[in-house]
Amino acid sequence: MKKSHVLLVFVFLLLIPYICSLAIIGIGYNALVLHSGELFRSLTGAFVGSLIMFGIKATIQRPLDLLAMQVDDNFLEQLLRFFSIRRRRLFLFGNVVLDFILCYLSTIFVRNHLTLDQIVGNATGIVLLVMFISTCLGAYVEYDNLSIDPNQH
Repeated sequence: MKKSHVLLVFVFLLLIPYICSLAIIGIGYNALVLHSGELFRSLTGAFVGSLIMFGIKATIQRPLDLLAMQVDDNFLEQLLRFFSIRRRRLFLFGNVVLDFILCYLSTIFVRNHLTLDQIVGNATGIVLLVMFISTCLGAYVEYDNLSIDPNQH
C-alpha cells in the first residue's frame, strides 16, 4: 500500500477520531462537573478520561494491526503502533500517562475556549458529526484492507 494512502487512512480513521474523543471528554467533563476548574476534580476527570481512551484504543486494534502490517516506512509503523495497547507494559503505561495529560489539557482547553452555553449546547453534536464523517471517509477509503473477513479479498 502506498505511503500516501496509509497516511490518509491514518488521519481519517485514527487521528481525527482520537482528537474528537479528547474533545468529547473535555466537553463532557466541563458540562457535568460543577467547579470544574479545581485541580483535584480536573485530575480525576483526566484519569477517568484516560481510562475511556484506553477502552477506545482496545476497539481499534484489528485495523491498527492490519495497517501496520502493510506499511514499509518505519516512522509510519511506529506512529501506528502509538495507538496500540498490545505492547510492553512500559509503553502501555506511557500511553496511559500521555492520554491522562492530553485529557487534562483537553478539559482546560474546552473550559478556556468555549462558553458554558456552547459546552452544554451543541458542541458535543458537532464533534460527533466530525468524528462520524471522518470515520466514514476513512472506512470508505480502506474498506477492503480493513475487513474482518480475510477471505473477502
